[in-house]
Amino acid sequence: MQNTKHRATHYVLYTAILMGICLNSAFAAEAPAGGGLLSQLGIDPKTILIQAIGFLIVLAVLWKFVFGKVGGLLEDRRNEITTQIEQLRTDREELDRLTAETRQRLADIETEAQTKIQTAIEQGNAERQDILTQARQEAEDEVARARAEIQREKDEAISELRGVVAELAIDAASKIISEELNAERHQHIIDASISRLPADSR
Repeated sequence: MQNTKHRATHYVLYTAILMGICLNSAFAAEAPAGGGLLSQLGIDPKTILIQAIGFLIVLAVLWKFVFGKVGGLLEDRRNEITTQIEQLRTDREELDRLTAETRQRLADIETEAQTKIQTAIEQGNAERQDILTQARQEAEDEVARARAEIQREKDEAISELRGVVAELAIDAASKIISEELNAERHQHIIDASISRLPADSR
């Protein structure tokens, strides 16, 4: 704004100097002959001088109250536009930075999500394998218990059967000893003892 005022002031001074030179030349040309070029053209130098001074006064007034304010407004507007451009550039840089950060954050989130999904899949597979192994072991343990129970019951049945056979043998022997038996009677006692045995022991 100050530069604009200085330039306008210089223009006014240059204009005044130029007009002064022109008037001086006109007066100098008119003086020797008593009627110079301006007189021949019907121009009064005093009138020109008065008009020039009036023009300079009007120009100074216009510059102070009109041109100066207009120049100031233009300068302010230019400064405002420059400030807005700088602000837009700063905002654009900030937007670019935030965009880059957002993209990086999204990439990190996606990578983290993929890692968690893969970890969950691996844990699920491991847990499924553990469940299958545990179920297989429980089934094998159940089969082993069933076999042991069957073997125990079998051993008890055999032991009980042996006791019954022993009792029957002793009973038969006692009868054979206490009686005089012929061969037919002897065979009858043996057959009767055998018939008293359980069906599985025959």
